[in-house]
Amino acid sequence: MLTITTVHYIRELYFLEGKTISEISAMTEHNYRTIKKYLEMDDFSPSHHKANRSNKSDTLRPIISQWLTEDKSRHHKQRHTAKRIYERLKEEYPDLLQVGARRVRDLVKEEKKKVFGSEDAYLRLHHPGGEAQVDFGSLEAFENGSRKKFHELILSFPKSNAGFAVVTRSETREALMEGLISLFRFIGYVPSSIWPRQMSTAALRSKDEKGLVKTADFFLRFATHYGFNVKFCNPNSGAEKGSVENMVGTIRRNFFVPEPTITDLESFNKNLLEKCLIRSQEKHYLHKRPIEELFEEEKVRMIPFNPAPFDTSKYVSRRVSKYGLLSFKGCTYSASPSFVGDQVVLKISANEVTILTGDLRKTISRHKRLFKKGSESIHHIDFIDVVKVRPRALKYAGIYSLLPEVWQTYLASLDKDSYRQAFEALREILLEEDMEYAGRVLTETLQHETHSPKAIALTYRRLKENRILYDGSIHFPSDMPLYEVDTSKYDRLMGGDFQ
Repeated sequence: MLTITTVHYIRELYFLEGKTISEISAMTEHNYRTIKKYLEMDDFSPSHHKANRSNKSDTLRPIISQWLTEDKSRHHKQRHTAKRIYERLKEEYPDLLQVGARRVRDLVKEEKKKVFGSEDAYLRLHHPGGEAQVDFGSLEAFENGSRKKFHELILSFPKSNAGFAVVTRSETREALMEGLISLFRFIGYVPSSIWPRQMSTAALRSKDEKGLVKTADFFLRFATHYGFNVKFCNPNSGAEKGSVENMVGTIRRNFFVPEPTITDLESFNKNLLEKCLIRSQEKHYLHKRPIEELFEEEKVRMIPFNPAPFDTSKYVSRRVSKYGLLSFKGCTYSASPSFVGDQVVLKISANEVTILTGDLRKTISRHKRLFKKGSESIHHIDFIDVVKVRPRALKYAGIYSLLPEVWQTYLASLDKDSYRQAFEALREILLEEDMEYAGRVLTETLQHETHSPKAIALTYRRLKENRILYDGSIHFPSDMPLYEVDTSKYDRLMGGDFQ
């Protein structure tokens, strides 16, 4: 097909200059029949009826658009990036993905403009090696079937652009220090200096004689233990903490989109750190060398990790109320009623609250740390002694709803003395086993047509000593078939009829 410019020239030679088709063919080097075709053509209107050719990327647009639309209902810091969308397409739609990462990036940019508008720009920063920035970010994840808020603790190395993260349940002092220890241990080194923002967990509101923000005593002790210097970032100074802020978003978008499921936090963090290592195999955006190589070069300026443990826990004193409860940060925890009125000590770690006696020698109770005000953590086994003394309070105590149905029915049939004995047996079981096991013990006991509370305790001890009995492989007399006794033969031997 000739261009319209060439066609116009051919027609001009023929109609205006009087050239023959043979002369025009020699001049333009086009075939005689081709020239004749365009001389006889009388319609040169542009064609509008041609269908556009199918594009390999068209099938991806609806998927990308849907994911970006779903992002509108998510936290703005936990949305898809072009890289993450490309990775999801490879994982979930490998058959449809027939274009490269660059084309996907262009598609995301085009679709994102329709949904969100233009993107933000970032500032390139430069920092000395061996130093790190630390900060918290927020994320959402699923745990036990429900969506919950978590926090990501990020340690970023601006020189090499290496970054490591662990997920925490809060931004408390204990979470900060326990998270940093996990990161130090994983890396094997401690940065020579760490730049945190002026968070209350590490900084005081007052300043020293030089006008610098004072480090909180406990955090300063922590820094001294591991040998790093603390250099606080100034408020509203993005140039000082741009690296860690970018890393918070990078890790969130790459590892927490869509929302992850956390079954065990410790295992989740181990897997997360391994992902951070894999990320370090990428090339530095500026130096064009693997991040892991640049990070290895930074380690010569760092400090080897100190393996000596540092107790990051907070210790607070509380008095046990007449209900056997105590509170911390608006949350309620149970202690044994035998300590009512006593002064006890709470050992507060990032994820656990341990109740100790006043001399710190004995552990009274352990609880999962709560963060939502008004929440309660009650170990009902601690209140069995109270229920024994006040049996009528059982149905109003929290432990009643936890009892298996077989136990509820059994307790309702007992008199006062047997009732207390039954709780003695239940308490013995719950000291080592759970409510489900207690239900199985009672069911096993009732199968042998005995209702004595002492028999429950005997059954439990027997099952603990020999698990085979628990499996039902040995039969008891009450399980054997009935046998009718016939004494008539003995009567005849005695020489008489005794009927």
